[in-house]
Amino acid sequence: MSIVTRPAADRAVQEAAVPLAAPEPGAAQLIRPGRRRRSPRPVSQRETSQHPVSPRKSFPRKARTVVPPKPVSVVFSMALTMVAALITLQLMNIIVISPLQHSTAQARLYDQLRLTLSEGSAPLGQTDFEGKLVAPGTPLALLEIPDLDITEVIVEGTAAAQTMDGVGHRRDTPLPGQPGTSVLMGRSGAFGGVFRNLSLAGPGSTFTVTTAQGVASYQVTGQRRAGDTAPPPPSGAEGRLTLITADGPPFMPDEVLRVDAKLVSKAFDKPAPVIQPGSLPGQEQAMGQDTSNLFVLVLCLQLLIIVALAAVWSWKRWGKRETWIVFLPVLGAAALLTGTQINYLLPNLL
Repeated sequence: MSIVTRPAADRAVQEAAVPLAAPEPGAAQLIRPGRRRRSPRPVSQRETSQHPVSPRKSFPRKARTVVPPKPVSVVFSMALTMVAALITLQLMNIIVISPLQHSTAQARLYDQLRLTLSEGSAPLGQTDFEGKLVAPGTPLALLEIPDLDITEVIVEGTAAAQTMDGVGHRRDTPLPGQPGTSVLMGRSGAFGGVFRNLSLAGPGSTFTVTTAQGVASYQVTGQRRAGDTAPPPPSGAEGRLTLITADGPPFMPDEVLRVDAKLVSKAFDKPAPVIQPGSLPGQEQAMGQDTSNLFVLVLCLQLLIIVALAAVWSWKRWGKRETWIVFLPVLGAAALLTGTQINYLLPNLL
């Protein structure tokens, strides 16, 4: 019969009262020698009823109420969208499309000039062979500036519609190669920007102008800007040609540049002038703007708005694919037509 001391008995009671924790899987278990391995005591139903596990509370989400926009806000938003789209299309028209239009116009004008020169029907002055004033836009001559890599057909007139097609000849001045001061105007940015590098034409540079009377040679004598002294007018058989364009940052000119060149070849005969100097309207002056097409511009804007509203209706009624197929070319044509009318309002040297 073995005698168990009191401390050993107390320790045995404590070990029996405390449940053993479940060992982790794969962990090494240390068992004292002479002791039996005990499994963890299962939790009784009474204990779980005394300490219930509270479920996680869930809060119902509030339904979002969608407030429809006011009709005034919808109309205002559509108006701003159309204005932004119109501005974007206009910038694309000036920067991307206008050079293509200019190249196409130059090809057509060059063919016309070759035909009239070969037939001998090209104008020699302010009137044609029938005695009528030369129509604005008629090809007159060919300008060649090798130093600036310029080969351009010169047309009659200096309004915005003419400088879109090519370098314009001021109608109240003689033709290049004739005695007196001839004036040519060209754009610096849009529609090819023919004269964008005109400031590089320094004194001594030479160029030629081919008309129905022959080839006239010029030599640059200097440049002028606002406030500079103009050279004295030529006398007798002397001839001068002044090239004019806008000067300043691209598409944001702040002044006018004039390049003067003297005639170094023999002057041609000069017909009697019909248009008196200084009698041209403001739209044909340097940096002039043509406001005669405002009514056509209003009609084009109305057409563009109608097409845009029809496209919105088609988007909701037919679908996206059908709307793109039907209205993309129509919107493009309406935007191009409207942009062309807006270009008439811009300065003729831009």
